[in-house]
Amino acid sequence: MLSLKTFLPPALCAALAASALAATAPVNMLVRADQPAGELRPIWNYFGYDEALTTLTPEGKHLLHELTSFAKDEPVRIRVHHLNTSGDGTLALKWSSTNVYTEDADGNPVYNWKIVDAIFDELTRPGLQPFVQASFMPQALSSKPEPYTPTLVKRGLPAGDILEGGAYYPPKDYAKWQAFIEAWVQHNVERYGREVVASWLWELWNEPESPYFKGSVEDYCRLYDHFSAAVKKVVPEARVGAPHTTDPNWKQGDVFMTTFLEHCRSGRNAATDEIGAPLDFVAYHAKGLTRLDEQDRVEMNLRNHLVTIDRYSRIIASFPEYASLPVYIGESDPEGCAGCPSTLDPERDYRRTSQFASYTAASFMRKQDLVAHHGGNLQGAVSWAFTFHDQPWFNGLRALTTNEVALPVFNAFKLFAQLGRERVQATSSGMRTTAEILASSVRAAPDIGIVATRTESGALRLLVWSYHDVAAGFDEAMPVRLRIDALTAAHHPAAATITPVDETHANAFTFWRSLGEPQSPTPEQIAQLHAAADLKALPLAPVTASAGSAEFEFALLGHSVALIEIPVR
Repeated sequence: MLSLKTFLPPALCAALAASALAATAPVNMLVRADQPAGELRPIWNYFGYDEALTTLTPEGKHLLHELTSFAKDEPVRIRVHHLNTSGDGTLALKWSSTNVYTEDADGNPVYNWKIVDAIFDELTRPGLQPFVQASFMPQALSSKPEPYTPTLVKRGLPAGDILEGGAYYPPKDYAKWQAFIEAWVQHNVERYGREVVASWLWELWNEPESPYFKGSVEDYCRLYDHFSAAVKKVVPEARVGAPHTTDPNWKQGDVFMTTFLEHCRSGRNAATDEIGAPLDFVAYHAKGLTRLDEQDRVEMNLRNHLVTIDRYSRIIASFPEYASLPVYIGESDPEGCAGCPSTLDPERDYRRTSQFASYTAASFMRKQDLVAHHGGNLQGAVSWAFTFHDQPWFNGLRALTTNEVALPVFNAFKLFAQLGRERVQATSSGMRTTAEILASSVRAAPDIGIVATRTESGALRLLVWSYHDVAAGFDEAMPVRLRIDALTAAHHPAAATITPVDETHANAFTFWRSLGEPQSPTPEQIAQLHAAADLKALPLAPVTASAGSAEFEFALLGHSVALIEIPVR
């Protein structure tokens, strides 16, 4: 048995051993290694961020390099805002600019591809691919060019209180805007090759039912007609899609989605004057919620996240023409504001801790199944989490790294990347059903779940997690008894390992706090932070083993995720 001493420091181990394990019945997990359970797509291989210019910073380049290790048989796709925004190239929270389009004194277009090319050069390195977003409106094309740069009317949410500026308005001349998009696609073909450009996903705008777009749904449909016509004129086989609406109950996102799909099916196309518009994939956003509860504890809401996916899946399924199209959740996160630090908004403090890692496991391992339940075809879910340039250490922006040190959530993604593509049957007595979470989130008992996969070599790789919406009070160790049946002679259970991410493993934040939370760590401390963030595979010896089966016992801390591997000889 892998004891608590393997996982915890001595003082915490002693306290938990008496209070948790002695009095708690174990969670029982069962894996049938010979029973296929479908495909597990790497839907987690998608990341995004507001600030396109972060791509060119040292932190951004470092993280992109790290992400390429996830690209096994599919690339990691990167979605960013502000690829078409006008400005001087200044990088700020929720703002970037490439100044790709201006006009001369006679109103003729002037293209400057320098910055956007530098961004795409990074996003097209081996293992990476851009999820191309046409946004936002160049100043010379905006129907309201002044004031242009967004005014932050109010920090935080709802976004209706945040954004105002010419970058978010429809074009004053749709034909000119279409010509600009056509020129951009053609330039990419000349720079990267037609086959490469055809492999990208091309999308229009971001959350157009929100203040990110200052037009009507009819204006957006018209914009989409011109956008899709421009892309398809240059590369007919390119994949175009939309509309990237957010919460269906906020700003009538459900009505916007329905109207858009109906337009693509039967509306008059503003660019071609024909009926309908091409649609190769459907995209929307899904978010949870966070708040401080009555005891000032961070309280997350997985229900809201899954309810949004459920609602949009129903809408898409109501259009037979689009029911089987690829679906992309263009932003899929615990809540909405990546650029709001938890040091100012304490309800976002989950970001620095292993609670973010466990939430990510509990949500991602359900998304594909939930969409499939409605007949949908989920291909990817974008985590709107990347990194930020020149920010204080561990300041709680929604990120994967802080000053190039991995956060616990990034380590969760590293575990995901090691899973096989073939699922096998797995059950857990502590796993909440999706129906339960849709009804009441994870507010009573924790969600202690499992997904089991088989690699091409035949090795078994299991992802297990312990998640609860509330940050504090649900972090005690939970004993787990795992039985694996139908092992073959090639499997080597005696060499099994477990790789945890929790309060004390692969967690640089915990270590940083033990150092006194330095904002100017020494080189030695930085090296120690990197070491504290490293994933470490620990031995997990079976307590019993017989021909074709093995049993293991271990403990999962609250708000944790771990990878268990049963290798082949």
